[in-house]
Amino acid sequence: MEGTRLGILTLLQHQTATVDQLSTKLGLASPTVRRHLDILQRDRFVTFQAIRRKQGRPEHAYSLTEEGYELMPKRYHLLLQRVLESMDNSKGVDVRNGTSPASILLADIARLMIDEYRSQLRERADEDPIRLLRLILEAEEFAPEFEPIEGGVRVTLGNCPYRGVASKTNVVCTLDYHLISEVMGTPISNTSHINLGNKLCSYDATPISIQATPPKL
Repeated sequence: MEGTRLGILTLLQHQTATVDQLSTKLGLASPTVRRHLDILQRDRFVTFQAIRRKQGRPEHAYSLTEEGYELMPKRYHLLLQRVLESMDNSKGVDVRNGTSPASILLADIARLMIDEYRSQLRERADEDPIRLLRLILEAEEFAPEFEPIEGGVRVTLGNCPYRGVASKTNVVCTLDYHLISEVMGTPISNTSHINLGNKLCSYDATPISIQATPPKL
């Protein structure tokens, strides 16, 4: 983002401000600040409230929207990592089929996600497991690729939305493991994993429902 607009967002992160107040703090002319605010408002990063004055036109007090706050630095991945580590101390161990508190929690989350997306396919009278799995993984930013293999399918995840956490504690991999396994209706094997030095994670599944004929991808 352009430096001036980032400066405006940073100031508004702490308190509301008028154009004149922002101009003073940034050392810029009011028309310049107003032009940047117009762009930020257009992009839904800032909003304003009119402040009535005793004389003259109302003044606008600008503040961040939720979208604006989301642009600020975040440490969600560290929070998730600490939560999982506090629940499970088995670092470096394959816990995806385990019974640790963190593994159980993530497996339950995976089932809730599947139910949520499955309802979307039911509305279209389509419950094909490959379509459901593609829907979930694409919506959750896993960038999946599907490759037919003998008796099943190989799912390669082109992106790990939790890569920063997965590199520290692989218990988070319980989520994608159960997403794929539950949808395909069979245990799956992990053929590559970023925790083991691979660039991408991939899983092989041979679901009973499609063993007779390779899936159409």
